[in-house]
Amino acid sequence: MSLGPTAICLLPLSLAACSSPARNPVSPGTDDVHAAAGASSYPGSGPALVAYIAARYPERLVAGVSIEQRTANMEFLRDRVIEAGICGGMNLAWNLKRGVGPRSTDAIDWRHGVEDFNDVVDLAFDWDNTSRPLELNWLVIDGPAGWDPYPKPSCR
Repeated sequence: MSLGPTAICLLPLSLAACSSPARNPVSPGTDDVHAAAGASSYPGSGPALVAYIAARYPERLVAGVSIEQRTANMEFLRDRVIEAGICGGMNLAWNLKRGVGPRSTDAIDWRHGVEDFNDVVDLAFDWDNTSRPLELNWLVIDGPAGWDPYPKPSCR
């Protein structure tokens, strides 16, 4: 079953932390998902994908950091979601705000379905509120998708 443009999938960090670990986890602190072995170990759905990334990078989810650090953390997590999703067989890219840019900090573009429908996916509600821990989610939102291709990861 593919999700249409009005589908919503939420996975708060509190649930993500309870999910079962992937077979080949990425070590926290690495700069990419390339430390994982075998493409079959990557999640192939949005909620599983954000849980996978949240479980691997808890140090990127902490509260009490500067807005500059939060922005860097969010961009890091966004890129890991895209990489792991591509390695899991999903068609993901950076998203350009309002379809033309600049690049979204907390949203990605997801191409799916038989007609390659593009959805904008919000990865973190209220991400710039640094007084709260960052919570990753998979939330399809309204808005023009701005497909900005992501370089193909190695998926080792």
